[in-house]
Amino acid sequence: IRTPFTSINIILSLISKPDVSEERKKDLFNELETLLGRIDWLITTLLKISKLDAGTVQFKKEKILLSELVSLAVAPIAISLELREQEIISKIAGNESFMGDLSWTVEAVGNILKNSMEHTQRGGSIKITALENALFTELTITDNGPGIDKDDLPHLFERFYKGKNSADQSIGIGLALARMIIVNQNGTIKAENAPEGGAKFTIRFY
Repeated sequence: IRTPFTSINIILSLISKPDVSEERKKDLFNELETLLGRIDWLITTLLKISKLDAGTVQFKKEKILLSELVSLAVAPIAISLELREQEIISKIAGNESFMGDLSWTVEAVGNILKNSMEHTQRGGSIKITALENALFTELTITDNGPGIDKDDLPHLFERFYKGKNSADQSIGIGLALARMIIVNQNGTIKAENAPEGGAKFTIRFY
């Protein structure tokens, strides 16, 4: 939290200067809005992690269609995907499902999609596939980015861990929260590099 707060203080000091142009002020206000949004997301995410740590979350047990889950998870990053000219390729038949908590699972899948988006080049793609059998329901998210560094793979879901190719604004809690949510619903998540290249996340609910 200290890092964006430091930037906010610098921006406020710049805005207060009498010789700052209106155009520059507009840019500074936009940057200020971005930083405040980051702080809001960070605090909200840390509160969710704290609730999970304390065991106070009661997960619902309702039928969730993977098609609906993915649609809701993609929605918050749709504009960012468009700006990056990235494509979501969803191959879900429409009837794959599992019993879980829709709201919390949307949070988990959304964090994974956001991670894939940020580590995929402009004009890249993210493929989402699903399957269901007698043992589990599986959701895979595969991007065509550079993949995950082999040194990062064992630590990817650790809290506050930042990979070698992470963005400067990365905190390292999105994937940690995703794993906590999935595991608390009798699920598993695995990260690896796909044979054809890119990062691959496999989620299973048993």
